[in-house]
Amino acid sequence: MSSSSGDRNLQTLWQSQPSSGRTMSLDEIRQHAARLEHRVARRNLREYVAAVLVVAAYGCGMWLIPSPLIRVGAVLIIAATALVVWRLHRWGRTQPLPSDLALKPALVFHRSQLERQRDGLNSVWRWYLLPFVPGLLVLVLGAALEPRIGPERAAGFALGTIAVMIGGHVLNRRAAARLQRYIDRLDTDH
Repeated sequence: MSSSSGDRNLQTLWQSQPSSGRTMSLDEIRQHAARLEHRVARRNLREYVAAVLVVAAYGCGMWLIPSPLIRVGAVLIIAATALVVWRLHRWGRTQPLPSDLALKPALVFHRSQLERQRDGLNSVWRWYLLPFVPGLLVLVLGAALEPRIGPERAAGFALGTIAVMIGGHVLNRRAAARLQRYIDRLDTDH
């Protein structure tokens, strides 16, 4: 699963905002809030689909390779996937902008939704990547000890996984920085 892939679309959100020196109207805030809500919902849907694929792949894999360590690693990865999906559902979504808000309260609400997304992206290493580490360590150890896989292929899997995790972390930090720049522009414009 990759939290960063859906967040690249958030870049266009801040790029499409009005430039400094002009105050956004209530309708513009509503449009931008709706766009944020839509993009985050699409990102989360992609994450949920990826989670189903991860669970299916590791669920099948743990029965195809009879190594007890690989099975334990697969169970831990499935558990980490469930935890990440729960956290994404609980904290990674946006709330719709209430229709009865005036300009300033709508702006404050929209800003809080952006801050929530930014904070989630900044801490992706902790709530998204870290839960997979125990399962991956056990899985790699089991794979290294499995004669049909061996240490070389297990090391390749480990290195590839580490590269993907680092890349995901970097991309999410960049997306968070873009959101922060947009938040700063909102503050400057209003």
